[in-house]
Amino acid sequence: MSAQGNFELAAWMILWGSLLDKLDGSIARLFNATSSFGVEFDSFADFVAFGIAPAALIYYRLQETGRFVGTGKIALMVVAGLYVLALAIRLARFNITTGGDETMFCGIPGTLMGAFLAAGYLTHSTYKLPAALLEYAPAYLLIGAALMISNVRLPKLKPRKNKLMNVFQFGNVAAAYVFGPLRMFPGYLFGLATLYLLGGVVWALFHPEADSGHEEQLAT
Repeated sequence: MSAQGNFELAAWMILWGSLLDKLDGSIARLFNATSSFGVEFDSFADFVAFGIAPAALIYYRLQETGRFVGTGKIALMVVAGLYVLALAIRLARFNITTGGDETMFCGIPGTLMGAFLAAGYLTHSTYKLPAALLEYAPAYLLIGAALMISNVRLPKLKPRKNKLMNVFQFGNVAAAYVFGPLRMFPGYLFGLATLYLLGGVVWALFHPEADSGHEEQLAT
């Protein structure tokens, strides 16, 4: 879709992939249908949906501006490639890491980063935000790549002891599963992705307790 210039549909498809990524894992666990094949196939799906697709969205969209030619086009290709490579590294690291803290991500997950970029693009397009924000997209890809392979901690979306927090989480997740398929309110979805990304990282910074065994595995 990005290669054909249908950027909005391409971005919505990335968001649909984010919703399905959460849903298929939950269903597999519910029916005890998990398998080694499923783990590997899920990684390939993540690589395409949250690695190649967001990079392609940014690359082809910026090509339409006419500002990335010659060395600029090559640089844009390199940046897009680095983003895809970073997700590949993250997925490989995740697949070989067992145990650890079941409540925290180590490094920002590709699902969230893909949703953040896609919802950000849709928000920019829908609300006609300044064109300059789009021209900084290569920097967003580089920052996203760095965050995915970093050791930045992010809480997983799991039930909490605080009932109000559970209601807040469930309500927003439910809203995402309604607005996403209906292609509604991309600004709200972008706000959710941003709140989870920034709010979760800040929370983790104020709760530095870490699973030492998990850190040792990552270091190895």
